[in-house]
Amino acid sequence: MRVDVVQNALRIRVDGRSAGQAIDTLLTTQLFLADGFVRSLFSAGRVRAGSVAAVPGDILRQGQAVWLQGGVEEEEPIPISLGSVSPLDVLYEDDHALIANKPAGVLVYPGTPEDTDTLLQQVASYYAETGQVLRVRHAHRLDRDTTGAVLYAKHEYAARSFDHLLQRGQVHRRYLAVVIGRLPMQQGVIDQPIGRDRHVAGRYRVSATGRPARTHYSVLAVAEVNQQPVSLVECTLETGRTHQIRVHLASLGCPVVGDALYGAPATDRALRGERLRAAVQIAHGHALHAVELRFWHPYEGEWVSQSAPLPQDFVQLLALTGLPPV
Repeated sequence: MRVDVVQNALRIRVDGRSAGQAIDTLLTTQLFLADGFVRSLFSAGRVRAGSVAAVPGDILRQGQAVWLQGGVEEEEPIPISLGSVSPLDVLYEDDHALIANKPAGVLVYPGTPEDTDTLLQQVASYYAETGQVLRVRHAHRLDRDTTGAVLYAKHEYAARSFDHLLQRGQVHRRYLAVVIGRLPMQQGVIDQPIGRDRHVAGRYRVSATGRPARTHYSVLAVAEVNQQPVSLVECTLETGRTHQIRVHLASLGCPVVGDALYGAPATDRALRGERLRAAVQIAHGHALHAVELRFWHPYEGEWVSQSAPLPQDFVQLLALTGLPPV
């Protein structure tokens, strides 16, 4: 199966593997589109077999072209002035997906009218500059001060496919964090539900009444800074709750360096050492970086993996604490 963007449509070339299937089966099992959405496409006449409107039970033939009309060329409904936002660091791009490298201090999505240089606006500006008439559709988010790889869908069909892949665990995110303290084991799983902190707006906590959350971690290195252990930790997400890694690590007494929301008491104690104080000042925000994004590409039929280089602040933090470079 080959899938191409042709103006405001997807063209699917049926291969031997797909021949003999019903069209609706192809759309649900290979493009990972939800049943209800597929039914709506047929009802609206947006599915065509060649030049003829298709019905769900139509059987596919090898070499046949199936078209999904609309849902590609959709201009983002926000005003973008070229040159008014920071340039976008693109790690990966094809007709269906884009991976951006988010810097610290940048929101993925604006929360107020004053948020004018968010990643959404940077992606929208990039699309405009490159002649792509597309809406901005992020598949997931990173916190304002977390850096690294963010996945975007470039059309409606990819957005729905990525939602499905996230639910099935076929979008893998690997993070690096520098934390204060030493984790209880060299590697493990933090399986603790997370809910809102009712006493502090915008803060989350481990809570028995929260939503399930699982974080896998592995300690890569530990250094001593003024008799204070500092650890370099690799984390992968099984779920994607807000602030999940920060909350889970802090719940074990190992907050991320520079995390004022979850690590203030431990950070204050650790700051008795001049080197660690300087290290926290270097970290613009907190020392958490989404270093790798790996996802199953439904249109290429293969895994795509992309790494995001460490920010210079993170590299300097490793050097200052005596942790090994990665």
